[in-house]
Amino acid sequence: MKKYIFSLAAFIVLYIGAMYFVQENTSIKPAGHTPARMSDFFAELKRPVPQPVTQAEQEHRMTPQEEEALKLKAEQERLAAEKAQAEAARLKAEAEKRDALFASKGLVNIESLSVKLFLDIRYATENNFAGQKMYTSDKCYLQQDVAEALAKAARYAEEESSPFYLCLYDCYRPLSAQKTMWDIHPVPGQVANPKTGSNHNRGTAVDLGPCDANGYPLETPTQFDDFSEQAYAYAREGVSQTAQDNRAALQKVMRKAGFTTIRKEWWHFNYKNANKYPIIDLEF
Repeated sequence: MKKYIFSLAAFIVLYIGAMYFVQENTSIKPAGHTPARMSDFFAELKRPVPQPVTQAEQEHRMTPQEEEALKLKAEQERLAAEKAQAEAARLKAEAEKRDALFASKGLVNIESLSVKLFLDIRYATENNFAGQKMYTSDKCYLQQDVAEALAKAARYAEEESSPFYLCLYDCYRPLSAQKTMWDIHPVPGQVANPKTGSNHNRGTAVDLGPCDANGYPLETPTQFDDFSEQAYAYAREGVSQTAQDNRAALQKVMRKAGFTTIRKEWWHFNYKNANKYPIIDLEF
């Protein structure tokens, strides 16, 4: 048996050698894909057999038009992302420039303080008594000591037996906006005459209301910018007990931080010695 196996192996080796000799030394070439060298022969054996394309693969193959559309979409998304990044950088630069300008007048951005507050600056929207947008910025600027006092009030609110948060409706107000308000509603006690100015124009007054941890307003006597008697700081008639309690809690923490109320607006608070600051006319 061993002799037979040895003879067969010798025959195979001699046959492969003969084929190699014929390939290299004669012009006669074997038909088909017979390798010209031993290395090619074994490489041919290892070459993967091409698999037929399935029907599912054929159905999912993209046409040249589809490939072009996909490339176009990717390019559009890239350009949109670049545009968004450029716009974000522009807005950031404008905000930094505005903060620096306001800081030169002693006004600070309340968001620079480490305290949880919610911003709903109404005059940067149409959701106000005038029904028109008067600010181009929805930020809150206040005098440094006023801002720090407001931050204290926010912390006091969180420490209450029924904790709440502060939602800011208006802070510093440009004198030009004060003139617009007066032109629309020239009623002393409800809108300050721009000739004398408002404490908002000094950065020493803030309009705000109580809200929950998600910024949702708690019940209050009226909406912001209401001119009815229910909006008075101590009104009871027509005001629910819950609204009175929320108003009292708001007044408590604001007084503790150094603010005072005014008679006709439950949401308005002046900081102590507010009038010692000059009128400031900076545009948003």
